[in-house]
Amino acid sequence: MAQQTQIRELPLIWMRKFLTPLVLLDIDKDGVMGYEDHMQMAESIIKAGNLTGEARDGIYKIYKHYCESGTSQDIANSSSLANQLLTIWKERDNPETVGKLFEMFSRSCEVLCLDSSGFMTFDNYMIFWNALGIDKRFARMQFDYIDTNGDGLISREEFAKAFIDYMLNIDENTSNRFFGPLINY
Repeated sequence: MAQQTQIRELPLIWMRKFLTPLVLLDIDKDGVMGYEDHMQMAESIIKAGNLTGEARDGIYKIYKHYCESGTSQDIANSSSLANQLLTIWKERDNPETVGKLFEMFSRSCEVLCLDSSGFMTFDNYMIFWNALGIDKRFARMQFDYIDTNGDGLISREEFAKAFIDYMLNIDENTSNRFFGPLINY
């Protein structure tokens, strides 16, 4: 029987990277970023972007699908913060979950760019950043990090790849701060 990973075995940089959004986005402060928190995050993005119609419906659909189907539902339905961290750690190697997260962030980018050419401008990016309540002083650095070709726009692929890199990269020197400055732990 394989032994389960323990919290103390997780890389510290990775734990800090995932504690940051889990604590930031635990809206109801019940200790986990559950279904209601995900839906509140969707609502925050909708409000910050003043999204209506197809864009609004698209955001709700993305977050609902993530929380209610496949392996990713185990993340949203975790019973504690420790369990949620361990579930994310386990699922980071699952192609289904990684693919679903790639699609979730790719579609989020698409929905936030409905009013433009399909690329996220800095103003579009600030809808995401403001919805999460992240310190605005760090937004431009992360935008530039995600904009890998330096054209001043973020493509769906660049946005989704930045999140996947954030999820998988355990290099302590990474500059990727997808959810802003890391909390201390």
